[in-house]
Amino acid sequence: MSPLAVAVLAVGALAMVNLVLVVGVVRRLREHSELLARTPGPAAGLPEGMTGVAPAGTPVPAFTTGPADSPVTDRDLADGTLVAFFSPTCGPCRDKLPGFVARYADRPEEARHVLAVVVHESGDPGDPDTTGTTGTTGTTDTADTADGSMAAALAAVVPTVQEPYDGPVTEAFAVKAFPSCVRVGHGPDGGLVVTEVGNWPRTPVPAAR
Repeated sequence: MSPLAVAVLAVGALAMVNLVLVVGVVRRLREHSELLARTPGPAAGLPEGMTGVAPAGTPVPAFTTGPADSPVTDRDLADGTLVAFFSPTCGPCRDKLPGFVARYADRPEEARHVLAVVVHESGDPGDPDTTGTTGTTGTTDTADTADGSMAAALAAVVPTVQEPYDGPVTEAFAVKAFPSCVRVGHGPDGGLVVTEVGNWPRTPVPAAR
């Protein structure tokens, strides 16, 4: 066999091996994408330019969360209310928590127009039978878990609710990533509408001594 023929066969064999590897990589990527699609709950953060919540202009469907004796509904949210979504398993959420709490610690009037939503995995330890709520007293109706600790910190300064990934508030705002926040207002028909996305309140800067 001539050297040229050997070279052609070698190149063909390499091309075949490369094709098999490419097909394998594509198959693994497809399987990985399908796995992510089946994974319950949103991820912690999204690439730059993407939002993990319903975009501005989206009508918000009616929702009711919390226990029967003190429910929170879409009708309770006034124009300009900030709805902020946190998860105890989200690193960026834990990083943002202290500044968020500090923002409202001495601003009770501003804090009234905030709803914090702590989202946990269904079946977590301490998961209440019904969606849990907290007021601004710092108490929760769950065990002292990571969920409860985050909710307690938020509830000390702003109205706070707890719910699973498929909870009514999380689904109403189509939350897919944490942390996420929106502001809401009312449209011409009186229904609740997302007016702004991703504009977090500024963390107060300590005064220089």
